[in-house]
Parts: sequence; C-alpha cells; structure tokens
Amino acid sequence: MKRLKELWSWWRESARRRRIIGLGLFLVVCGGLLGSIKFAPTFANVDETPLNSAVSFSTSNTDDSDDDSSGPGVALTARQYSSKTQRLVMQFHITGDNDDATEASILPSDLDWYIKTVGQESASYQVVPTTTNHYVLIVDHLDDNFGAIQITVENRDKTVGANGKITKGGSAQLVLKNHPSLDNHNLEKLSAKQYAITAINKEIEKQQQKIKQNKQVIQVAQAAIKTDNQKITMRQKDLKYETDSQRQDTLSGISDIRSDQDTQRTNISEAQKDIEKRQTEIAYMQKKQTAINDGRYQLPKPGKTQIYQK
Repeated sequence: MKRLKELWSWWRESARRRRIIGLGLFLVVCGGLLGSIKFAPTFANVDETPLNSAVSFSTSNTDDSDDDSSGPGVALTARQYSSKTQRLVMQFHITGDNDDATEASILPSDLDWYIKTVGQESASYQVVPTTTNHYVLIVDHLDDNFGAIQITVENRDKTVGANGKITKGGSAQLVLKNHPSLDNHNLEKLSAKQYAITAINKEIEKQQQKIKQNKQVIQVAQAAIKTDNQKITMRQKDLKYETDSQRQDTLSGISDIRSDQDTQRTNISEAQKDIEKRQTEIAYMQKKQTAINDGRYQLPKPGKTQIYQK
C-alpha cells in the first residue's frame, strides 16, 4: 500500500512538471508567433515597386505642401541577388521631363540615398553613379532570409517657379521584396569601379549604335534628295512640250518635290546635331572611364543600411 502511495505521489509530481514544461513551451511558441506577426505585417501590405516603373519625387513648396505625380522620378530597371555571395545589385534610372540620355535630369550631388533592410541586421551598401542618369546600388552581407529592401532617394535640387516660389526636390521611395526568383548564383561579384566601367562601356555602345542609325538616316535622306533632283530635271524638260494646264500640274509637282527635299534636309541637320551631341557624350564618358581607372574620379564611399522599424 505504501508503495502505491509513493507511485501515485511520483505520478502527480511528474504530471505537474510536464504541465509546467508544456505551458512554458506554449508561451515561448506564442511569443515567437506574436513577435513575427507584429513585425512581418509592417511590410507585408507594402507593394513592391515594379521594374521600369518611375516613382516620382513628391515635392513641396515653401508655402504649402502638395504631392506631385509628374516631373523627375526614379525607376528600378534591374535587380539580382546571390545568396552565395550575399550580394544584391540594383540598377536605377533617374527620369525627367526631358528624358535625354545625354543630359542629367538631376546631378548626383543633389541626390541622397537611404537604404533600410527588413528582416535582418544592418548590411553595407554603395551607390555608384555610372552614366548620365544611371546608378548601381550594391548591397553586401545581405542574408538570404532578408524580408525586403526599402530605398529612399531624396532630391535636394530646387527650382524657382514663375511665381517666385521655391519648389523642393522631394523624395521617392522604392521597395524590393525577397522572393526565390530573385536569387542568381551566377551573379558576378564586381567591384564598384568595375560596375562603373562596365556600365560606361555599355552606354558607349548604345551611343555608337545611335550614331550609326543617324548616319543611315543621313544616307537615306541624301539619296532621296538626289532622286528628287532627277525628278525635277525631268519635269522641267517636259514643261516646253506641255499645255498651260499640264504646265500648272507639273509646276505644282515640282513644288511638292522641293518641299520634300526641305524635309529631308531638316532630317539631315537634326541627325548631324544628334551625332555631334552623342560624340561629345562619348568623349566625356571615355574621360570619366580613364579617371575612374587611375583613381582621379572618386566613387561614393560605402555606407551602412538602416534597420526598418515600424
């Protein structure tokens, strides 16, 4: 009987311990779930910024504040992440009212970049101005379980309107969420200098292609003018054999041909100006490339990302 009482007492004590341990585990699990629920939704409802979709700088006047959905903005044009090297590379394009590849919409010195990580500790980043209106953002030491990246670009450029009001540049915010399709194990780990030089080479190739196209436009226009001259010569010869009504039609036709020649000459002039402009840009990029190579052109220093907090 005594043995049975001892067994019963032991069983009750064990059951109490099991309940305490079970309750403790339950509280730990609930605490973890509540913590994740509290943190995760802070970004779950935020839309990811689509590729090649410009986010305008929200602007404000000195007297009042109004969002402006037009004007300059920022577009995310490419993004790749490698869990192997823990590196994220994003490419951006600064858009403008006059979105010209050879004219800066906003100078790099007027842009401030702020990067926040969601779901991990701070990482290191570097913003590299590559070619006119284009930037590369390199984020290193980024764990593959990061939740998202928030990029805020502040435009410190100010403009004075016709009414004398000063309009501040404003800011644009972009979001990239982590997803499996983002991971690219073949992402080459280049230095900031290499990214800049590679981007410049690609832009030079684009400009050279545009120059080639302009030269083709000039050749086609010159050939059209030559053909039109032959048509005019033939019609002028026919004038002496035509009646008055026929002569009127012929002269009208010659006038139309000469009008077409004026259009072709305008096309030639515009193409020549564009060639000169792009050749100037190529020369500038080549000088910049040389300066980057020998260290005379200093790229922005790396920074530390902030941790996103709701």
